[in-house]
Amino acid sequence: MTDISSSALDTFIDQLVKEKFTDAMPDESSVASIKKELTERLNKYLTLRTIEIISTANPEALQKLSDLIKTNPVPEQIQGFISQYVKEPDILVAQILTDFRTLYLGVESKPTN
Repeated sequence: MTDISSSALDTFIDQLVKEKFTDAMPDESSVASIKKELTERLNKYLTLRTIEIISTANPEALQKLSDLIKTNPVPEQIQGFISQYVKEPDILVAQILTDFRTLYLGVESKPTN
């Protein structure tokens, strides 16, 4: 299972910030602020993409996901939900994180041949 725990997301965010600011890293307080905002955006993106995918694959699960979202779930709860309702959760989570990375960095991934 792909790890989307808080610590794994922190590591992912750290890597994104390093990639984004390879030329000139901002000061520590700016980096902390950027990481906080980016973590919030990633959590929202993860939730929204999960809703999109679940609603297509399993419409009756959408109400259960809606109820979960109202509780302001931690990443581990979203991961548990994904595991329950998605056939290949590793692929889903990897794709969502890759898409977020592309959106944030503005980099198109190169197709592999």
